[in-house]
Amino acid sequence: MTGPSSGGGPGSGGGPGSGCGAGPGTGLGGGVVAAWVDGEPVPAAEVAAELDRLRSGPLRLPPDGTQDGRQLRRWVTQRVVIRRLLAGAARGLPRAPDGVRADPALVGTAAADVAATSAAARAVLASFAGRPDEAEVRAHYDAHPDRYGRPERWLVRQAFGPTPAELPLSPPYEVDPATLVPELRSAPDGPVESALGWHRLVVEEVRPAGPVPYEQVRPAIEAELGDRRAQLAFARWLDQALATRVRLAEGYEHPADPRQPDATHRH
Repeated sequence: MTGPSSGGGPGSGGGPGSGCGAGPGTGLGGGVVAAWVDGEPVPAAEVAAELDRLRSGPLRLPPDGTQDGRQLRRWVTQRVVIRRLLAGAARGLPRAPDGVRADPALVGTAAADVAATSAAARAVLASFAGRPDEAEVRAHYDAHPDRYGRPERWLVRQAFGPTPAELPLSPPYEVDPATLVPELRSAPDGPVESALGWHRLVVEEVRPAGPVPYEQVRPAIEAELGDRRAQLAFARWLDQALATRVRLAEGYEHPADPRQPDATHRH
């Protein structure tokens, strides 16, 4: 797998212990600091600006000064530091192909949220690669027959018109018999009348239900498993980077850090 060469881990938004133990910091010029990324201060004003942007939107967010409001500030801090880490890691990387998306179930909500709006974050995500081997692809196919099966299909020629005398047949096409009007399913040769008009159906072939051939779905499975591998590698990289390259000031800790007073997720 590839990926940014600098730093070490993304995903869950950093472990609860990342950057803990720092009191409110001051940066250049005496400004209050929310965090440090690779030793560089992240001004608390940057977090406040992001909070103001969110509060100006349509969502009803908890007010400042409440437990939920403080937790929101901590969650926004995670977004800000992740954005900084990924912006640095993206230098020199090509633009991500269209369609690159971060899965919050794999990389974490904060990282996925950043990737949704940051081309730099998507470039870093796209730099990770993962290709499953043939045995893994085949095992996935064999383990999910429900995903790679097809229902019974009919190859038909159909006609529809206002009278039974005006029913020229269409060229053959495949249809799910469950989508046909009940009158045609019970008497496919027709003509039959329904609430929609007159129908005639010629069934040229019944294609029974069964598995989609492995070779037909193999490229899609390989792409799906490869994307999952790449996203998990990205998540590990980001988690390591957050743990080793980010320090959070008091009041800006990870929302789940059990050492901060507002944590609701405790072990």
